[in-house]
Amino acid sequence: MRATKLLLASATVVFAIFFLSAFFGLADKVDVSGPAALQTFELFGAVASLYLLSKSRIGNASALDWVACASAILVAGFGFAGFSITLFALYLVFRADGDRNAKAAGTVAAAVAVQALWAPMIFSKLSFLFLEIDAGVVGSLISLIIPGASWSGTVVTTPSGHDVVITAACASFHNLSLASLCWVTLTMLHRPYWTKSDIYTGLVTVLVQFGFNIWRLTFVCFSAPMYEFWHEGLGKHIFSAVATTCAIVFVQISLILRDRQNQRKAGLAAISQ
Repeated sequence: MRATKLLLASATVVFAIFFLSAFFGLADKVDVSGPAALQTFELFGAVASLYLLSKSRIGNASALDWVACASAILVAGFGFAGFSITLFALYLVFRADGDRNAKAAGTVAAAVAVQALWAPMIFSKLSFLFLEIDAGVVGSLISLIIPGASWSGTVVTTPSGHDVVITAACASFHNLSLASLCWVTLTMLHRPYWTKSDIYTGLVTVLVQFGFNIWRLTFVCFSAPMYEFWHEGLGKHIFSAVATTCAIVFVQISLILRDRQNQRKAGLAAISQ
């Protein structure tokens, strides 16, 4: 049996268990952000990973492949789908044997696992630090706009008495992990390997997402009506749509422009020779 078919079938089962478990609230996720569009991003990453894996040409399945696939399904079946995806992703990366599509599939699967399990787990341990960074930046901006405004810890206060506590659900950290998943997935779909310039695209993407969330939190802390609109009303949906669209568009345009630039350089080098 071809290893590609075995790995693809196993990955499909593992991802299916993961999303079904998440749907029924049984997944091994550390959910600190509340209901959000996380599942959409993770589903997009899972589909991209399966697509890349289907394009791989690894060879015949070995005994180790059968053991790895059976173990991944077993671990997922026992309710640890996030850990199963992590192990399966690492296996794909190291099992690829030079097959770029298989390695790219493992990279995207790992990004899904990080977004779904490891990033929230890290946040749950270091939330006090991330939230204070958000509050410090927002508090500094508000104090420039509203005389007398200040912040302490994770609380931003204004002279009008409109005080806002920045909680886990509003942390910029979640936007950064989502942006990272988007960046990894789109990059591997564009070409199944990394280039040096990709790191700059990733850094700018997360910085843009951080800026968008700070912009929203600043509005939330500005006044009670602004809080109602940007935190409870239509504004939160506008923010989500704009931030998501900007992340996707920026990464895709950066990839296209960078490849064109590399092609021009290669063409000039060929002419000079």
